[in-house]
Amino acid sequence: MKRKNFLCALAALAALGVSCSRTTIDRAPQAPETVQDNPYSVPLKWWAMEKQQPVMGPSGARTSLRASFSEDSRAYLEVNGAGTEAAVLWAPGDRFKMLGYDAEAGIMYGADYTTETGGRVAEFTTLKTVPSPCYSFCPTTRGWGEWNDAFIFSVYLPEVQTAVEGNIDPDVNLSYAYSESQDAPLHFTNLISLVRFRLSGSIADEITSVTLSGTSSLSGDLVMVGDGPTGYIHPGISFGGDKKYSEVRLDGDFRTGVDYYIATAPASAQAFTLTFVNDNGDTKTKEASKEIPLLQGRISDLGTIDLGDSYDEEHPELAPILYMESSKEHPVTLTVIPDGYLADDLSVYETQAKSGIKALFGTEPFKTYKDYFNVWILKVASEGSGANITDGKGNVVTESGCYFGSGWGENSYSDMRANDDLVLNFVQQNCPDIQDGSHSIYEVPILILINDARYGGRCWSWSSGKSYAMVPVSAGNWNWNYPETCAVSDEDPSLGIRDVTDAERDALGRNSGDWRNTLVHEFGGHGFGRLGDEYWYDTDDPKISTISEHTWPVPMSLNISAAYDPTPWDEEVLSRRDALMAQDPLYARIGVFQGGFVSRLNRWRSEKISCMIDNRFYFSAWQRMLIVKRILNLAGESFDADAFFALDHPEDPVRDAVASPVMGLQSKLPPIPVPPLAPVGIIMD
Repeated sequence: MKRKNFLCALAALAALGVSCSRTTIDRAPQAPETVQDNPYSVPLKWWAMEKQQPVMGPSGARTSLRASFSEDSRAYLEVNGAGTEAAVLWAPGDRFKMLGYDAEAGIMYGADYTTETGGRVAEFTTLKTVPSPCYSFCPTTRGWGEWNDAFIFSVYLPEVQTAVEGNIDPDVNLSYAYSESQDAPLHFTNLISLVRFRLSGSIADEITSVTLSGTSSLSGDLVMVGDGPTGYIHPGISFGGDKKYSEVRLDGDFRTGVDYYIATAPASAQAFTLTFVNDNGDTKTKEASKEIPLLQGRISDLGTIDLGDSYDEEHPELAPILYMESSKEHPVTLTVIPDGYLADDLSVYETQAKSGIKALFGTEPFKTYKDYFNVWILKVASEGSGANITDGKGNVVTESGCYFGSGWGENSYSDMRANDDLVLNFVQQNCPDIQDGSHSIYEVPILILINDARYGGRCWSWSSGKSYAMVPVSAGNWNWNYPETCAVSDEDPSLGIRDVTDAERDALGRNSGDWRNTLVHEFGGHGFGRLGDEYWYDTDDPKISTISEHTWPVPMSLNISAAYDPTPWDEEVLSRRDALMAQDPLYARIGVFQGGFVSRLNRWRSEKISCMIDNRFYFSAWQRMLIVKRILNLAGESFDADAFFALDHPEDPVRDAVASPVMGLQSKLPPIPVPPLAPVGIIMD
């Protein structure tokens, strides 16, 4: 196997001291580095294209070439005595794949090269021919495609790697070379970054896995971009596929005083943690207090990490609580975390979290499908009570000491946000279903329950599937009003808008509730269901052909249509309307209604009223279907519309006099009228 070797080291980042079970990594200042953004990063939605596999080139005479690693790539692993450089060595049996494009035939041909000699510079041979120019990848590629008159080459960086003493897993040193002909010498350049560390302490020799967890994607599907059929490959890589992970695990038998390397995708400066585990599942966790860049072709040296002589101490008051446990083979996981709760308030937080989750799973379709879910209540104490106060534009003017930095304006909640990295990292490190490998952070929606009496609520959702919903435990009983104006015609936007009558509001029912209604809207609707808002302001957005989030790797806002005809729910719901009405007259509410996605015109929804308008404990039939599709997808099961409707419950507690999932919500005062919650924050990553 190849001893793929690597990189000029960054300035040492200092040893990691330990004084308790969860400690902080402190580092010395780093040498200044310039990180240039890759201008050819590929949007994730590109990967909806079908990847093409190269065709093996025609047989030909034995072709030989010399291959090495470029000196200026500083990409080596035969480490010098000072530990500042490492040299790449080829090993007998090493392989790489060369690709060449035949423009006339429109075919990408491939040839596999192997070496019998090894060494710093090795001779490789093949019996296949490929056209010029040539793109070479080591270990290999997963496929290719075309995008904007350029080639997209797919490679894969494993999220689970094998520990090699003093070296790296031979399958993870992703590298490439460009040549103008098949027999030209190749100089490979590394695509990845390395993290180097050593272990000390009496428990170090018991460790069998080390997981590096970051705040951005570190492994998985990667793509490179080539400039057309005769262009050079840009030396940057991007995430471009369905599989991407913000952690990398190194498995093996570890020993004290030995260098180990973890390969990651290059990433901007970020905080991270290292989790050390033995065969018994005992863990030791190190947390970074500062951020470091993971640079292409470089080693980030963490120095010696002292694990001491014991594993993490148990903290019963902070131990995760499995509030709901699934009986399914592959449970769907939700997590709840607290912000702004002092240590003495965590018992109150636990009670509130259970109440909020009870409201969610008293609402259809979560109620019917509750057996699919694991719900973890995680705990961490804040130094101060309540959330930060901002100026309404995201700038903190009063800090509360809350752990995750949740905050919003004193008289506005449109800028509600927490510290994304802290939230995602904490759940990634502490959710048992992520720690055991059952799920990744992209599959586990997060609810932040905030110990703050101010009204508000907002969800942040990423194209990759990540999400967190912010729900303050607001004081009071609230009333959410239906919008004041609406479209004159559901079909024709050109007819304008009109006032909504009291009779129309009465027919829809007037919803009142508390922060648990906010929770079902933000966490159940946005965070898990990935639904868009269906209310609207006194504004009219222009006509568009499609909604971009519909094509995301994990689609968003599929409950909203950009056209009256067709809509996303035509085939599976609207076409069944008559048959469904025979099953239950309440399905007569299905249709196509103008208004939604904060606009009165040019956006359409499937029912007049739902949780995504006024926070009632009711999702429309199409929304319920979308939620169930997501449940079954995460559970690894297939969806069947007939089976769905056989189990479906179309009752609305506000209109149909059925039991609400939250009982005992009584007040002697009339509910306070409040405006809609802030629109979901949607982020392309």
